[in-house]
Amino acid sequence: MNRQLLSQTAVMLFALTLASPNCLAAGSSIEDMEPPFGSGYAPEQESEKLTNKGYRSYQQALYHQSLDTANDAAKTRAALKRAHKYLRQAAKKDQKNMRAFLLLGKVLAMQGELRKAIGAFNFALQLSPKYYDAWLSRAEVLLTMGLVGDVQKSYAVLARNEPDLASELLAAIDIWLAGRELPLSDADSAFMEWRTSQN
Repeated sequence: MNRQLLSQTAVMLFALTLASPNCLAAGSSIEDMEPPFGSGYAPEQESEKLTNKGYRSYQQALYHQSLDTANDAAKTRAALKRAHKYLRQAAKKDQKNMRAFLLLGKVLAMQGELRKAIGAFNFALQLSPKYYDAWLSRAEVLLTMGLVGDVQKSYAVLARNEPDLASELLAAIDIWLAGRELPLSDADSAFMEWRTSQN
């Protein structure tokens, strides 16, 4: 009985010795190896954390922009720069993070990079054509660019699937049309007629 107990103890001590980090490190460079992910988070988790940071910076930019002072204009630019950095990192960590691409598109639009913003929204929509928030944000930027035909197509998608978002787009269209200078171009006139028909 004692021999069996001694034998089991010896086996256990041997196993513990093998499992010891110092023993393993002696024959390899395991101590020099980095963890599989720098922060200890999986790429998707790290991407989500960066997206949240980017979102907070984006919200700060919107706040400072609403105050509309020279000092706040500088704070808006700084917040947008931070948001842009975080959201690009988030998208790089997880290229399936639709929210990161949506927010990146919004930030790019605020920075005046309209074509790049459309590219970010398009990427989100490639990941999921049913990501209707991206349809709305994309349509708002297309409207700013004057690409009214594409705006009408976006409205048709939203009207079929998300009537509340379609209403938001109509409100944005009304603001855009109110700011147009007279006389209207043929395209603008046709677009206004189309808008009137949506009531």
